Amino acid sequence: MSYYLNDKISDLWNRFSIQFSDLDCKKCMERVPNYYLKPTPNKILFIGLNPAFQDNKSTIKYSFTPPISTERMYEIALDNESSKTKGKGNYYGKFYNILHDISDELICEESNQKKFEHCDMFLMRETNSRIVKQMVEKKEGGLNQFGLEQIDVLKSYIEDAKPSIIIIPNAMSADYYLQYVLGNQSINKEKGIYYTEINKIKVPTILCGSWQYGRLDRFTKEILLSHMKKIMKSHKQ
Repeated sequence: MSYYLNDKISDLWNRFSIQFSDLDCKKCMERVPNYYLKPTPNKILFIGLNPAFQDNKSTIKYSFTPPISTERMYEIALDNESSKTKGKGNYYGKFYNILHDISDELICEESNQKKFEHCDMFLMRETNSRIVKQMVEKKEGGLNQFGLEQIDVLKSYIEDAKPSIIIIPNAMSADYYLQYVLGNQSINKEKGIYYTEINKIKVPTILCGSWQYGRLDRFTKEILLSHMKKIMKSHKQ
């Protein structure tokens, strides 16, 4: 039930909530952050920008009122996980259904087994990416301390997940990832991918902004799937 990263996330909210004066940012920090269940190793890992916020789409109360108990964090993490299920009845299905489809194509497993993990780079519940950008960047550009400490949480989550491949289907997330996780490394021109080093193991990483917001045309999907299958096959050899 307990996952150590959730305590770090609560600590972030306790320390940084009072630093925001803008009304939209303050409202965002009054919502509980994105808590996690411990990830299952060796799955595909998708990384988004931040969790969207629709107050009427869950029975969970999103007000951040510290202290947050372990049980409460677990309840929120379970609610987050349930939002990722496949199906038309899921409000967030527009985004997650594509992740299920891609994973089904890439991995031949029994259908009842989990095929991917998903996490977000930033943990604020907010639909407007402009507000997210405002909260994590300095006025002169580059991530501020609030943004950098969330990147540290992301790195720890990735280490725990030990993914087989990392896919980032969001342009803004991809830009931040390249700079703050990959250290602006150059793409491997032969393979057409980047590599995330986790405990001295290089994990194939695809940065792609062409299918964010749950949109992916079938032609781009075919190209990406063909590329990903070749990467995963060659990486296992």
